Amino acid sequence: MPAPQAAADPAQGASRLAIQAERCVHAQVLHAGCQACVTACPRQAWRAHPDGLGFDAEACDDCGLCVAACPTDALALPTPAPRVVTRPGGARTLLLACERAGVAGVHGVTPCLYGLSPGWLLHAAEALSADTMALAPGDCAHCPRGGAGPGWRAHWLAVAERLRAAGRRVPALSPIAATAWPAPEPADAAAPRPGRRRFLGARAAPVGAAPAVLPPLAGQRAWITAQLSAASPRAAPLWAVALDSARCTWCLACTRVCPSGALALERATAPGAPDRFVLDMRRCTGCGLCHDVCTPQALSIPQALSTPCAQTEHEAAPGPDEVPLTRLSCSACRVDFHQPAGAQREPTPCCPTCRQGRPRQHNRLVQQDCPP
Repeated sequence: MPAPQAAADPAQGASRLAIQAERCVHAQVLHAGCQACVTACPRQAWRAHPDGLGFDAEACDDCGLCVAACPTDALALPTPAPRVVTRPGGARTLLLACERAGVAGVHGVTPCLYGLSPGWLLHAAEALSADTMALAPGDCAHCPRGGAGPGWRAHWLAVAERLRAAGRRVPALSPIAATAWPAPEPADAAAPRPGRRRFLGARAAPVGAAPAVLPPLAGQRAWITAQLSAASPRAAPLWAVALDSARCTWCLACTRVCPSGALALERATAPGAPDRFVLDMRRCTGCGLCHDVCTPQALSIPQALSTPCAQTEHEAAPGPDEVPLTRLSCSACRVDFHQPAGAQREPTPCCPTCRQGRPRQHNRLVQQDCPP
């Protein structure tokens, strides 16, 4: 993917979107199929081209929908200045409002609530020790960004259900009317509006150094899948790919491109023990790189799993799945390769590359043909 550059001066109307092109799947695989940012953008600031992705910084309004949709955290926006209130007894609430909600002040205001991924919200609540979160929406029904709502809510419910099932505490999430937004503190740049009432009689917490502890405003899929993996070995995944072992050539290209470790080769530590091909879908972020590099199409397109009990052909059983593999040496190129343990061995074993008629051997102009 040609690295798109966003202009750096927001005063001139340019986007503040930070693009880490090296994290984008299109930088890893030229023919990558991911178009999450293109699909999410309501202003067509992102465009898909034959040679990658294009970004129009002038068309971008920093809504953050592409940020929340990106599976590899290749996109980020400045973190909203938090608004935290401390209720009697010490409980804390993190407040966030859409910029079109009409709340007073600037702390806690963000361009679009749907640009705050569930992973970011949970990470932010943990960083600020908030036990509840209150969101003040704008008029989503008449906003071009509002179409992201159903998908966002389904993703939030899936994340919350899985974490609770794994025994993790999930902060309560509830809407708040703009009229219930706390009055601005002196640190807030915007002047208070008349007629506002205090939220639950709470007092606003100091906002001085709080932004420094918040996570970057990105999709945070890797963070949330890490929480699932650490919480329970039986946690249901949020995304999953299905493996057709009959099609697989065990070239293991998928393990070399998977950025999250959902597909991995674990080398044997004991003499004579098999290596293991591990599929841990709890770590999958749905980037699709494994599908993109799989020549025999043994791996499906990743599918988002909306509920823990959903049963589809793409859903893996909870917990890692393993395939024992025997390591062999190719008779043509002398490179090690794998096949399932117990499979019948050929008299002159050949690696998947040589079987396809593309033998490779260093320092040789003439390659030995692999037996048919």
